[in-house]
Amino acid sequence: MTSGAPGPRGLLLALAVAQPATGGPRTAAFVSGFLARLLLDPPSETLHALLGLRADPPLVHDGLDARVEAVARLYREADPVELAKEWTRLFVGPRAAPCRPWHDTWEHDGPPRLRGPKHASMTAFYLRAGLEPTRAGSDPADHAGLVLALFSALAARVAEGDDVRPLLEELWQAHVGSWLPRFATTLVAEARVPALKAAGELLLEAVS
Repeated sequence: MTSGAPGPRGLLLALAVAQPATGGPRTAAFVSGFLARLLLDPPSETLHALLGLRADPPLVHDGLDARVEAVARLYREADPVELAKEWTRLFVGPRAAPCRPWHDTWEHDGPPRLRGPKHASMTAFYLRAGLEPTRAGSDPADHAGLVLALFSALAARVAEGDDVRPLLEELWQAHVGSWLPRFATTLVAEARVPALKAAGELLLEAVS
């Protein structure tokens, strides 16, 4: 399965590169950070508490505040055992998982492989940002959650007045718009519990 063209300029990017006074970069940082946690961490009480944190002040762009809260509520209300099993089925394993969360595994029609050129590229993006992947020892850097975590960190810097927009644009073209819309579409189609289907829908809206 190949990622194809660079992909669209999505909602998250439009918000992230807006002027800080609009609240766009802050909104992009919050939403991408929220989605990063959903993809990186298996369901747990700690994760549920993190997902329940509201943006302050509230997000006001395109109903995203309500959409984020709806996903968090579905997580809280889900059966924890069923949710954990479904998260594992969807995301764990580079070969069997229907929603493999590593960019490299979407680049070839042959057997999926990890720590290929997309991992190397994302590692370089983290270095250029002066950061290190939060789980560098366990997950390849091209994990969807780590891509979104870096996007969130850069958008937060824009919100604080640091003009890293060119790096955000490059990251989007190389590692967000190029495959996350397809990943999100697959997640929506494959998810069997409402919480994860809603997460996929939020991700698809954000990156399309």
